[in-house]
Amino acid sequence: MTDPRTWRRPAWLDTLVLALAAAGLIVAAARVMFSAFMFYDDEGYVLFSLRNFAEHGGLYRDVYSQYGPFPFVFHYILQSLGLPLTHTVGRGITLLAWGAAAVLGAVVVVRATRSLVAALAVLAGLFAYLWVMASEPTHPGGLIVLLTSVLAVVGHQWLVQDRVRAWALLAGAVTAALALTKINIGAFAAFAVGGWLLLHHRSIAVHRWAPAVLLIGAGVLPLGLMRPLLGAEWVQTFALAWACAAMAVVRSASPTTEGRADWATLAWVVGGGAGVAVGVVGVVLARGSSLAEIIDGVVLAPTRQPTTFSIRYLWLPGTRLFALGSLGLCMLALAARRRRRRRVDTAVAIVRLLAAVTLAVHLARFPAISADYLVFGLVLPLLWPFAWSLAGEEPRVAQARAWLVLVLLGQCLHVFPVAGSQIAWGTFLALPLAAMGAWDAARWLARTWAGDLTASRWRLGFGVAVAGVALFAGAVAREFTLVGERYREGENLGLPGAELLRLPEGSSALFRLLTLNAIAHADVLFSEPGMFSFNVWSGVPAPTRANVTHWFSLLSRDRQEEIIRRLEASPRAVVIVHREHVDFLAKRGLAPKGVLHDFIAREFAPVFTLDDFEFCVRRGRRIAPFLVAEWLTRSDASGAAEGTRENTLLRFSVLLPASAPVERLEFIGASRAGPLVLDRTNTRVEITPLNARGDPVGAPRAGAWPLVLTGPAQVAVYFDRTRLPPPGRNATVALRAADGREVALVRLLP
Repeated sequence: MTDPRTWRRPAWLDTLVLALAAAGLIVAAARVMFSAFMFYDDEGYVLFSLRNFAEHGGLYRDVYSQYGPFPFVFHYILQSLGLPLTHTVGRGITLLAWGAAAVLGAVVVVRATRSLVAALAVLAGLFAYLWVMASEPTHPGGLIVLLTSVLAVVGHQWLVQDRVRAWALLAGAVTAALALTKINIGAFAAFAVGGWLLLHHRSIAVHRWAPAVLLIGAGVLPLGLMRPLLGAEWVQTFALAWACAAMAVVRSASPTTEGRADWATLAWVVGGGAGVAVGVVGVVLARGSSLAEIIDGVVLAPTRQPTTFSIRYLWLPGTRLFALGSLGLCMLALAARRRRRRRVDTAVAIVRLLAAVTLAVHLARFPAISADYLVFGLVLPLLWPFAWSLAGEEPRVAQARAWLVLVLLGQCLHVFPVAGSQIAWGTFLALPLAAMGAWDAARWLARTWAGDLTASRWRLGFGVAVAGVALFAGAVAREFTLVGERYREGENLGLPGAELLRLPEGSSALFRLLTLNAIAHADVLFSEPGMFSFNVWSGVPAPTRANVTHWFSLLSRDRQEEIIRRLEASPRAVVIVHREHVDFLAKRGLAPKGVLHDFIAREFAPVFTLDDFEFCVRRGRRIAPFLVAEWLTRSDASGAAEGTRENTLLRFSVLLPASAPVERLEFIGASRAGPLVLDRTNTRVEITPLNARGDPVGAPRAGAWPLVLTGPAQVAVYFDRTRLPPPGRNATVALRAADGREVALVRLLP
């Protein structure tokens, strides 16, 4: 039986539908992207480092980074072209990488299968699967996902078209870019490139020995990569599962390989990589780094990092047995391939379909679960059936799909040593691969077993399958869009370079007041752990240009002592400590320690604390914080008329533009007893002028509604609380104009 479809859509219709779907999902992704801010603030660290390099140079010498120079050169070029390095721009670039990866995945599926429904399912699935991009804006992970997509998808298309030389040039250039972003990611890509070249080499000797060489590499690569942590059980399981998967993939792909590459092809790979490497390294050298510093930062320093910070992956029980069993089944299938080809291929096709359905089931649970975590535990043992060529399959198609498998196989190692966002970044290619492999399997089963069912039953089955895939695509797209609706519920952060970011009112108020107080009270700003978004928003410099989130484990003692000297020389230095994050790390055995941590604990003390953020200054120094409110109460005034006694004081300091008169104070997060609003009808106000540091510079005066504040001022609001609902714990006070517009947000101290 042939393909049950009888009508072929014009290519422009596929393009139009995919474009419209992608546009809608990108809008939803933008809402997701601009409505989240992660407390560990890798975004701020990376963004601040990119700025420092663009403005000062000295990568690895002065500007610390765990990553290679490619992202720095990339963003340096963008800034040179007039695109500023801000939270908004960084998130926009990450959003484009996110959307491009999803679109590329959908495009390769629609071209390989001619199934628009399957492509739409992959498009929606990739947007949901890569939702972690919203948690890591500006992080090199976004560039890694984009580069990996280009390497896999464009490379797949060129291999199908037999454009091997173009594939080689692309493979070399992208592999170099990946290596100069994170050296290990480049090594994984090089494994895929080298593996495909060896398996398809025209030399008979190379072709004969290629499987053996790759099988040895499959055992050595994970052991070499994971050597520092091989004593950990989860790492041992990882190494075994990956080695078994690699061996099975190599053996499955080997029977259908043919001579398509030679040493000239390798030269094109090397040429493409050399061109990128020379360009990137040349820019960094010109910006003040030495070759020795680049080698240390790109190659040597990353080998020391697994022992300083790692997050384990919780493997499913029985993973080792599953991995060994999968490898064993692959060997049995190869042994039975000649005598029972039809039965073996049928089993492989069914496994592909079951793997695709399992992936879809996990994705359909978004956003209740993060599908990538569960999917990763199943990807490795189920890879080899997708590298298997079914009887009658066009060789170039099978070889191109094997290329996708090799790229995905290598990128799965990205999860070591930190099983965080790296899981999604390393495994997202499983979605287009599953769709393509399952579609080919279903089509092969329909052709092979056509005589066992009537045409009407095949059409019915095909229709049910298409309807199921369409339902999946619509459901995932809908859930993803609903997550983006949280953007409507937030409040604009309103800080420089982050105006489009919307967070819950309490978070927006917190970050504003910490930033404003840093501007008012600090000439040097540091944080523990590193939250360098505050430096970006406030414009207050860090002590040095060696900045990283986990500076206590990643910076050398010399770098920490240099920061100490700078803090000692700055009487107005401020340190923001996120106590909740510090406690989080301590519970996982990663508590901050070292000379710099001890210095901060000894020399700095908090002047106020909100949501576990401590605003710390040198011990003995006194400051008056802005945008922090106190709620003070006293006993009822004796002799006062009922309803007129002033038993409560709300006091806070603000710095507002003169053109923003305040008509009322509205408590957000007040009790369920009703809204708490303070205005001309129930308050008396006193205003005390302040200087920029928050110190009084004049006597209090009576204030009149609407409040017009021409400079820094302390506002004291007296009222009778007995007829008003109490504020909620850690409430936010919105200062509103007559038209309801928010003028400022103030946080109430607990």
